[in-house]
Amino acid sequence: MERKLFFFDVDGTLIDDKTKIVPQSAMDAIRALKKAGHLLFLNSGRTLCFLEFQMEQFGISCAACGCGTQVIVDGNTIFEKRIDHRRGLEIKKSLKKYGIDAVLEAQQGCYFSDRPFHNPDIMEDLLDYVSAYAETEVNALDDSSYDFDKFCIQTDPLFPGRTALKEFFDTIPDFDCIDRARGFYECVPRGCSKGSAIHFVRNYFEISPENIYVFGDSANDLTMFTSDAGNRILMGEHDTVLEPYATFVTKKVLDDGLAYALKKYGLL
Repeated sequence: MERKLFFFDVDGTLIDDKTKIVPQSAMDAIRALKKAGHLLFLNSGRTLCFLEFQMEQFGISCAACGCGTQVIVDGNTIFEKRIDHRRGLEIKKSLKKYGIDAVLEAQQGCYFSDRPFHNPDIMEDLLDYVSAYAETEVNALDDSSYDFDKFCIQTDPLFPGRTALKEFFDTIPDFDCIDRARGFYECVPRGCSKGSAIHFVRNYFEISPENIYVFGDSANDLTMFTSDAGNRILMGEHDTVLEPYATFVTKKVLDDGLAYALKKYGLL
């Protein structure tokens, strides 16, 4: 069988979003694809510090981290784009000015905005979750010692379009801001995306589009579904924005959706 290239989103694709369970069928499918000699990448919005656990969990040594801001092959970084230090300081200053909850995501750790959070229930839960997997720092907007690759902001889920948010977005024209719903936005340096990572890796390994498979479920997977990949598999529970671009809609994560799709494509 000709070697193929696979890109897997993590949350909502390999891992069930609600329960955080990984189906055994997904683990078995990953092992089978590796044994067959295919190239497997995690393609995630998570930066490296927050993705390392999943790389080890699935036994996958290749990843596109932080929405394409870093590409890793067998533990070696072959591409990265970090936010310039001076630009990072400007962003921190703007977040403080407009009173916006944020998580600044770096390869080495995740940096949270200042307590008390404006959306404390959501942000404290997020902090607890991220801290279980990555190094974190709170009250980090005045810390100038670190650089970061991308960032996320949490606004009031009931009133996400308030004036301050619109004014803040005007200060970051060099970023693409992905609306993840419920007042949560993912902000990525323009030019980087999950799709740009696929294009880079495809050229790096010289693999044709018909041999590229992507699996995803959420809005930040849109660039995967509009990328060079010839096969775009949508999980059973998904953001409808992806539907026009999917070549196959599989079952939900906990209904063995990953393995089901691979069997339908004759890959298992």
